[in-house]
Amino acid sequence: MRRLGIMIGLMVCGWASGQYFEPPPMDPDPIGAVSEASRDTVGKSRVAAPPAQDETYDPAVIVPTAQTQVAVLGYHNFSNSKPVTEMLMRTTEFREQMETIRKLKLRVISMQEFCDWRQGKLRLPARCVLITLDDGWKSVYTDAFPVLKEYGYPFTLFLYTKYLSGHGDSMTPEMIREMQAHGATVGSHSTSHYYPSRWKHAEAQGKDFFRAFMDVEMGDSQKKLSELFGAINTYCYPGGFVTPAIVESLPGYGYVAAFTVIPGKVHADEDMMRIHRYMVFGTDSSIFQRAVNFGKGDGSALKISKKSSGSLPPFPVFPAAGSKVSEDLEQISAQLGTIENLDFSSVQMRVSGFGRVPAQLDPAARVVQWKLPMRIYMPSLTVQLSWKTVDGKRMNTQWSFDIIPAKQTENP
Repeated sequence: MRRLGIMIGLMVCGWASGQYFEPPPMDPDPIGAVSEASRDTVGKSRVAAPPAQDETYDPAVIVPTAQTQVAVLGYHNFSNSKPVTEMLMRTTEFREQMETIRKLKLRVISMQEFCDWRQGKLRLPARCVLITLDDGWKSVYTDAFPVLKEYGYPFTLFLYTKYLSGHGDSMTPEMIREMQAHGATVGSHSTSHYYPSRWKHAEAQGKDFFRAFMDVEMGDSQKKLSELFGAINTYCYPGGFVTPAIVESLPGYGYVAAFTVIPGKVHADEDMMRIHRYMVFGTDSSIFQRAVNFGKGDGSALKISKKSSGSLPPFPVFPAAGSKVSEDLEQISAQLGTIENLDFSSVQMRVSGFGRVPAQLDPAARVVQWKLPMRIYMPSLTVQLSWKTVDGKRMNTQWSFDIIPAKQTENP
């Protein structure tokens, strides 16, 4: 009866729309979509210069577990002809990124190796990469798979089961099984890939309703994928949405690891149910560069101390220091009009969990601004701004603010 109730609830709310689901974008209006005038030409490379190669690094050296770092990469869709978006990358750019991994001598590991390392069963080189691809787009098979097979890289497919039809741009089970024979692992991306707002709405209906909802989205997906492709024990949060109730429920469905959309290197003490992952957007190659930079200047998982020598901002910032803002926060900005002798070209912004971010500078308005590429599910953020004066003096300041859940709407 509980299962019947949740299914009826889904249909009444208009959440079930047939057997064939197109993958939703990251947001109804993806942040950072490029204009027609700024789109690259077909097949043109957009890959920025890779980090400098460390000629002294030896990938054959196996290090103690605590000394390994893993960069988990997340991809979606590929094409050399369709317009580039956050979720769709040029196939040629993907190939160049895989070549960069080879040139940097980074070890690409399988999901099994990753889990064994994290559980203390396996030792690895100091620098490793785990490749994941979300949703089940057909282009993963037609475009990305040939590249991955050429380089001999293992990879993980996070699939949601209502997109396993072979219709339109979706893959068929046969395509996935072929990839499994060449290094692919399958994980769950839920049953329906609902937006975070619908997960919040379901949770707001009470524990019983939410448990039934999770039974469908997390439990049924694990069962169906296991029947099709063998045992499934990893999960990828749709839209990156995760709550304590979801984390507590995952082991009961057979999951041993779950992946977020929060960037940062994975270390040996990583929470296995909140694993960091770099979502590599088609519109921003700098994300990949930060992911594969294992040098001292990485900053990808930057942890800024609140006891830093930098003072609180002497100018207006948004969000304000000590404030509380919604997880739907769209931008972080600072008005630097009161800073004397400022060399505006030297301004840099770093955000905890993201490292140095591609903030936009407006010298005329004396504003620095960063548009967030995703919803934020961390309890707080710390922002650090640094700049130079015209005489070369380095200055910095930082502030922190808390993130609270977005208010629940009646019609999510």
